[in-house]
Amino acid sequence: MFNQQQYVNKYLKENYKTIKLRIRKDNKIVIHKLETIENLNKYLIDLIIKDIESNRIYNFINDEVKIPFPTTKKMENLINSAEEADYLNDYGTYMNIAYAIDAQAKKEVTHHQLKESQRDKLIKRYCL
Repeated sequence: MFNQQQYVNKYLKENYKTIKLRIRKDNKIVIHKLETIENLNKYLIDLIIKDIESNRIYNFINDEVKIPFPTTKKMENLINSAEEADYLNDYGTYMNIAYAIDAQAKKEVTHHQLKESQRDKLIKRYCL
């Protein structure tokens, strides 16, 4: 017989990391703020992501080169993957993604989705 609770518990265990949060009872301001938040998970994740982005130190990415132009969805996904691999200091994965960014940029230039100068900026930022 199908046990839905067991299925849900197994799914959660395999796909999520549970973190316990303890706050001293005398920290009433923090407790009050947390009680007023509708989606606590989203709120905390957003705070952590903002912290990561504002205190970011790059391992492989040249942060002096900015990408001030819109990119295609496929390129955006590659860029996000490169940023994640850089953050995790995973050089092998990062280089594979950097080469994929180069290949995708060349393809987009030939299809007139990207200018040659924009491709050059991508290549300089992602250090190829």
